[in-house]
Amino acid sequence: MRYFNTSGPCDPREHYTVMRRELIAEGVDKVSRGRYLTIFAPRQAGKTTYFKLLLAELREQGEYTPIWISFEALQNATKAQFYEALSRKLHNELAPFGVTPSQAVSNELDLAEFLAALRPQCKKLVLVIDEFEGIPKVVLSEVMHAFREIYHKRENYALHSLLLVGVSTIADLVVSTASPFNIVDEIKISYFSEEETRSLIDQYANESGQTFDDDVINAIHENTAGQPGLVCALCAHLVEKVATDKTRPVTAEDFYVTLDYFLTEKFDKNIINIVQKAGLKKDFMLSLLFSDKPIPFTIDQRDIAFLYAHGVVDKVGSWVEITVPLYKKRLLTAFRPAINGETGYYVSAKDDFSGYVNDDGLNLKAILQQYAAYVAQRGFRAFDTEHLKEGAWHYSLDGFINFFIERLGGRTFVEVPSGRGRTDILILHRDKKYVIETKIFTDLSYFGKGKRQLAEYLSAEGLDEGYYVVFSNKHEAEDVLEQEEIVAGKRIFTNIIRTNFEPPSRPRRKKAAAGKKKKTTSRRK
Repeated sequence: MRYFNTSGPCDPREHYTVMRRELIAEGVDKVSRGRYLTIFAPRQAGKTTYFKLLLAELREQGEYTPIWISFEALQNATKAQFYEALSRKLHNELAPFGVTPSQAVSNELDLAEFLAALRPQCKKLVLVIDEFEGIPKVVLSEVMHAFREIYHKRENYALHSLLLVGVSTIADLVVSTASPFNIVDEIKISYFSEEETRSLIDQYANESGQTFDDDVINAIHENTAGQPGLVCALCAHLVEKVATDKTRPVTAEDFYVTLDYFLTEKFDKNIINIVQKAGLKKDFMLSLLFSDKPIPFTIDQRDIAFLYAHGVVDKVGSWVEITVPLYKKRLLTAFRPAINGETGYYVSAKDDFSGYVNDDGLNLKAILQQYAAYVAQRGFRAFDTEHLKEGAWHYSLDGFINFFIERLGGRTFVEVPSGRGRTDILILHRDKKYVIETKIFTDLSYFGKGKRQLAEYLSAEGLDEGYYVVFSNKHEAEDVLEQEEIVAGKRIFTNIIRTNFEPPSRPRRKKAAAGKKKKTTSRRK
């Protein structure tokens, strides 16, 4: 039986594979017209799987000699080492087609002559170069000049079509040199659509007999946004580690076990790469995660270009967004500050937690009232504003809720629905779900919109009530800070947490104090 592949390209004979037929047809069309183009996408988005399927289709047609080589690990090679490796790779790839060139490649002139000498020996040559970013800078310009000459005099060369594969920075790499590439002529490998995600899981269900509940399939696609590597990784963990009894379906409870593992324990190279790259632009990322002001997308802004190239962000409409919710959730966890002893102020020595749970489940209203009291008591110190100004409100509530729910035997998950400056906390306790939406107060219109968004989310989750926590530096103690109302048929409990407290006074500087003491001593003399 085949399996969900989590490492390297997919082989349909061994792995459940989304065939991307429309995308392959687009590639075949461009190749048939002799185009030189780029194929780009972030890491683990399915580039290698795609072009291997494309080359297989081209071999099937019988008109082409399709080969692929990689420039991975060549970035620090000398000029001589690069051309030696290039020559060896080309010879090795051509050999299975019965093509045995007598000429080696030792410089850019040799490369052009090599491809000219191949013209009578093989069919239309289609060359895919994977990991093109690995080309040493010392040879980049001359290699691109060689390809440019070949492109303009293609009738003299075997090379019919050239495809450069890499992450999206390849566009900048190509246009920064004298090249034959029209950067508009490209193939961008999109993430799986919801239909493609479902088709992948259906392949498993048909072969194994184990089905996935519909809400699990929806949750997989929603949390991954169809990112191929993540879709396969979640599915593999679900069926290999969690729902191992093939006689029963994969359920939502199974999914939450897997989600918790990926959010807290999993050393997934894809996710780790995203967290590392985002960490290099932490200030920008915190603003993106927590500010209610949209950030216009432009690759002329270096932080945006860097994060876009590595798959952390993408363009949605005209704005920068983190489009993969699972990435966003891990980033929220990765940037979480140390609590630094604040848990000692959450409850008193006499609190036995009995008031926070009853026969109906959690008394979340009481927990949030306790949080409001904690913030009022601790004031400025309730938030780590010194080290983490952006998102300090989110991390304060998140830490507080986690503290209580863990002790009450439940689990919490951060949800990241669309809408700027907005996060949700999903609580699972005794087979019941609870949702807390958090937001910063800016104006009454935005405040009301948040309630409607929460009501829509509750409807989607099949819940009757939800909790709305709003942080405000505009409300006063005499304002209404707690409210219960019906919005779109859902009961909404609102808690406004006042944040307009004074910062703590700073201790007097020792140097100044020492200077004053010295001066006083001087006067006594």
